[in-house]
Amino acid sequence: MSRFWLPGLAVTIVLIGNVHAAGEKEKASKENAGHTRGTITKIDASKGEITVKYTDVKGKEQQKAFRLGQEVKVFDETGRAVTVDVFKSGDDVLIVESAGHLQELRRPAGALPSYRLSDAVKTLIEMTGAEPGCADEVQRIYDMLRKLDTNKNGKIDRKELEAERDRIVVDRVKGLFERLDVNKDGKISREEAKGLLKEHFDRVDRNRDGFIDHDELLRAAREKHATKSSPPEKK
Repeated sequence: MSRFWLPGLAVTIVLIGNVHAAGEKEKASKENAGHTRGTITKIDASKGEITVKYTDVKGKEQQKAFRLGQEVKVFDETGRAVTVDVFKSGDDVLIVESAGHLQELRRPAGALPSYRLSDAVKTLIEMTGAEPGCADEVQRIYDMLRKLDTNKNGKIDRKELEAERDRIVVDRVKGLFERLDVNKDGKISREEAKGLLKEHFDRVDRNRDGFIDHDELLRAAREKHATKSSPPEKK
């Protein structure tokens, strides 16, 4: 049974304290409801135009060129304001128009199946000088990856990643435990527990004393990772 709920526990550990981010995602989802999805067929920087192919409400395929005036808002898939040069021909796009005029361009989440996290680093590098904080973020990423290479051979192997993963899990559990242990008695009561931890309180409370201590919470989080990394059972 634990195989089905332990993954959810780790989600709780990661997400508690990030309610605001979830709210922003929900807000963005509502905003996207009024967008028309299409595919960019051409970007003409010299004319300041972008041509989009889309299907109208009647199911008919349309192709339309929009002017890229200063009033047009452009966002990436995270909702961050960007410049139009992050788009290229063939990209999926969400468009909002009013009275025939383009109001907003947005790159939909998941629109680029080949998009990798390493591409985000490239974007940070490209935006350096135009977007404040890019250089600091790249430096932060570099410092993190450099520390992973503990044997200094220029590569990051699985053991090094697993060691860092465990350190991150320990830190997350420590932070979660400190936030939930309101009375600072070194344990989490049923009343202090929240979310999935509260829902699965009895399973995490291995010694059945009515409280979850730090070791019990850490064990549950580590079991989640062990379950996720193990091969699926054959039916």
